[in-house]
Amino acid sequence: MTTLEHKSGRKAKKDYARVREALRQDAGVNLTADEVSVVVELARERSALDALSTAMTRIGFLSPATARAAQAGENAVKAIEDEFGLLSSVEVADLLGSSSSSESKRSLANDMRNQGRLLYVRRLNKFLYPGFQFDIARARVAPLVVDLMALAVPSGWAAEDVVLWLCSPTTYFADGSRPVDHFDTDPASVLEVARRAWNVEW
Repeated sequence: MTTLEHKSGRKAKKDYARVREALRQDAGVNLTADEVSVVVELARERSALDALSTAMTRIGFLSPATARAAQAGENAVKAIEDEFGLLSSVEVADLLGSSSSSESKRSLANDMRNQGRLLYVRRLNKFLYPGFQFDIARARVAPLVVDLMALAVPSGWAAEDVVLWLCSPTTYFADGSRPVDHFDTDPASVLEVARRAWNVEW
């Protein structure tokens, strides 16, 4: 399966090394790589908590269930971004070989999305496109995407729901794997599992 990495391991190691050196010089502490990772994660959580508190103050009342659902959705999208990458509309056009202007490149992804030819998620009012759906070697979107969307629309599934479903384990596969794990190797089985899963009658 093709993945799109936004940050190389080498770059991440350099960033952590800088943090470690800054802590050694400024705070007089010499931490191991694992300890630096903990410090960075705590800082990120604190920053996220501050941002969340600010947002909730602006929103006013928000039920705990709604807050949990929103966080679960964001966590799922973040996991997809970390594993597969999330591309902007311009990056999609570049990957597909477009040599048009930036505006035309944005239009290409928008048109494909509206035609059910691209899977997407929304984040901060932007449409972003998971990297797993692209066949980079052939500069195209995997044909399975159109087939899935043709099945999803009459079943009442939005493209964002399809993305989350693809990246979630399911018992429809004997090993409990995710549909996305079979996206490239066995697209027919992904489509058949989707047909069964999305049209369950209770």
